[in-house]
Amino acid sequence: MKQSIIDLLSADKVIGLRQVNRGIGDDAIRCVLIAADTEERIRRELTALCRSRGVPVRFVPSKEELGKAVGIDVDCATVGILKVRSAVSANGLSTETK
Repeated sequence: MKQSIIDLLSADKVIGLRQVNRGIGDDAIRCVLIAADTEERIRRELTALCRSRGVPVRFVPSKEELGKAVGIDVDCATVGILKVRSAVSANGLSTETK
């Protein structure tokens, strides 16, 4: 099932190219949002990295809109939506979201 960008932005996330790259390397990112007006070289490199790691990429109209959507006062080129990890307790009943 496809999630809307608004739904994705309400999830736990990392903001910015450095954090997104680190999250992809750590296999902690489930989806990457890239602003369409991000520098071509960065879009190309990040898209290639995501493709090589099997991470879906979604594009949003602008860095300004992406920054506002994640609640920061500056433009934002990229956001990584974190994977939800759960840990089952010893009794197998309770879970914790990390």
